[in-house]
Amino acid sequence: MLRSLFLFDMTFWLYLAALGLYVGYVLAKRPGMQLAPAGHPGFGEEDSPWAAQIGQVATIVTIFGWVVNTLALGTRAFERMQLSGTFAPWSNQFEAMAYVSWAIILGYVLLEFRYRIKAIGAFVVGIGFIAMGAASLLPYRYQTAEPLVPALNSYWIYIHVSVTLTSYAAFAMAGGLGLMYLVKERAERRGSRSNFVAALPDLETIDELGYKAIMVGFPLLAFGIILGAMWANYAWGGYWSWDPKETWSLIVWLIYGAYIHARMTHGWEGHRAAVYAVFGFLMVIFCFWGVNFLLSGLHAYA
Repeated sequence: MLRSLFLFDMTFWLYLAALGLYVGYVLAKRPGMQLAPAGHPGFGEEDSPWAAQIGQVATIVTIFGWVVNTLALGTRAFERMQLSGTFAPWSNQFEAMAYVSWAIILGYVLLEFRYRIKAIGAFVVGIGFIAMGAASLLPYRYQTAEPLVPALNSYWIYIHVSVTLTSYAAFAMAGGLGLMYLVKERAERRGSRSNFVAALPDLETIDELGYKAIMVGFPLLAFGIILGAMWANYAWGGYWSWDPKETWSLIVWLIYGAYIHARMTHGWEGHRAAVYAVFGFLMVIFCFWGVNFLLSGLHAYA
């Protein structure tokens, strides 16, 4: 047990270091962007030599932190296998938060490699660090791998929980990008000449990336809800019981469905889309965190 907790602690500090490096990168970066070479998707960044070195170290530390996070989840999976015969390392709130952090950082690394925009790390890696930090603040009894209740000790936990948590990670990325959009938009509206704000991607790019993150999370959450209904029928004899977690998952799905509908039919982009992305992420936080501690239900142990 102590082995996995040590690795989770290492993950926390590595993500904190990565966040600090990305903030330092943005501060040292020359403002402005240039089009990427032909045939390569996304945008290239114009970096000073000092900023380029910081950015490279930030990426290395982020990847190393993700590897340690992976080892932590793998070690916890082994511990769970010894304890209850089920190796899903997302069987309580602490493990679920660690997995969401893992998925956020993985999504960010893939985004950075595809679009070569390191400045986003100052916000998205920050969300992953906060998720890991929130997990570390849980009391010790929530961090240990207790035996699973019978309803959870099922193969359904491998697919339902992992898919749903991955959708939360995508929404978290969209929320971080929405916050970045609002910060940059406000600074531009006030005529700010801050190098930090000027070094961020242009508003159109931020808006598009946030939309793509939501388009990843939305079908995953739909799939997760369907799998959860199937698991509920297997475990409790009914597909839907209006349990608080079920209800709020549906509410979150409808919130993002309304966003996609408004964007496709009414041209919701820019400021409104960014505000909605942040609002949607706050609803995800309540569904994921608040429901477990404030509302009693069948998912109170999750």
